[in-house]
Amino acid sequence: MDFATKEIFKRYASIIVGRPISPVFLNILVTSVCDMRCTHCFFTEELDDRPRKKLQMKADEIGRISETLGGNLGVLVLAGGEPFTRKDLPEIVRSFYENNKLDSVYLMSNGQIHQRIFPDVTRILDECPKLNVTVALGIDGVKGAHEKIRRKEGSWDKAIHTARTLQQMKAEQYPQLDIQTCTCVMHSNEDTIFEWYDFLKHDLKPDKVNINYIRPPSADPIELQFDPMRYSQLSQMILDDTKNAALKNNYGGKSGFFKAAVDLYMHDLITKTKEENKAQLKCYAGSAGAVIYDNGALSSCENKADVLNLRDYDWNFQAAWNTDMMKERRKVAGAGCFCTHESNCYYPSLPFNPGHLIKIKKLEKQMKKASEEMGFAAAKEIGLKA
Repeated sequence: MDFATKEIFKRYASIIVGRPISPVFLNILVTSVCDMRCTHCFFTEELDDRPRKKLQMKADEIGRISETLGGNLGVLVLAGGEPFTRKDLPEIVRSFYENNKLDSVYLMSNGQIHQRIFPDVTRILDECPKLNVTVALGIDGVKGAHEKIRRKEGSWDKAIHTARTLQQMKAEQYPQLDIQTCTCVMHSNEDTIFEWYDFLKHDLKPDKVNINYIRPPSADPIELQFDPMRYSQLSQMILDDTKNAALKNNYGGKSGFFKAAVDLYMHDLITKTKEENKAQLKCYAGSAGAVIYDNGALSSCENKADVLNLRDYDWNFQAAWNTDMMKERRKVAGAGCFCTHESNCYYPSLPFNPGHLIKIKKLEKQMKKASEEMGFAAAKEIGLKA
């Protein structure tokens, strides 16, 4: 292993040998409110559960979680529903930034609520100046496919407008802002998915192109029936274009290339998982990562039942994290459990699988080299024109 690889193991050695510490990846579903009922949504029942909305965590309760997290936090994902429906979203982000030295926050959004998205993103960037902020827009394909999936006319134009406005904000004032797209590959977009990728590559040009493998349950079960080769072919195209610097495909911050390399590498493992129907890595869900639902429920991942509720532990994360119930869940996750869940399984777990980590570091090196060569070529062209 090279020095950087050894440092990763050294930093998180307690996870690797099985002693749980604070998660380095935390996924919080901060709201069960959304203005859409998408065909591929796995959260529809919760969104339509009115009593549940009354149990949504308040900002001070989430703040208490951050105060008791017990360590620094590398990545925080805030999702929903639609997180920008919360008026206190900037306060929630700031609590983790101040209490946990948060490195990166990912705000998952459908890009519809312009009157909230732009001021809230601005406020987060102003109040957390060293934070890498990613807005990941769920856009599921070309206009026709997207609006069929999202069941909302005009939603594609709004999402694209959000992306372009955020890109302008990045260019003019906020270089630490990343604008990404997240596309779920499914039945309704499989026939136009490559057309969509051409649009992303040549027109919209987001900082990063993300693809997800649709997972059950789905509001419309037909969405689960698609050709997995489309996903495999698309992931290979994204990988090739990234290696050749035809696509930026990177995160901000010092570890941006590494994070992107993890994302790209996991696509092939997901394909193999579906083909072979068995685990391709040791899962550290519940150790390196955790999920907190809008009502305070804590779990290792979204694919398994809740383990407990933080309300019953006075919102003390460490008190809940170190219970026998969570210890048992970690054993289950590490004993061959497998799925295609990108953010709960692959992203937090891959850095702690030695064989995979070495390959990820190799890919990271290739990506850096391609980016440097592309930057040099661009500078040379500008010099010649001048």
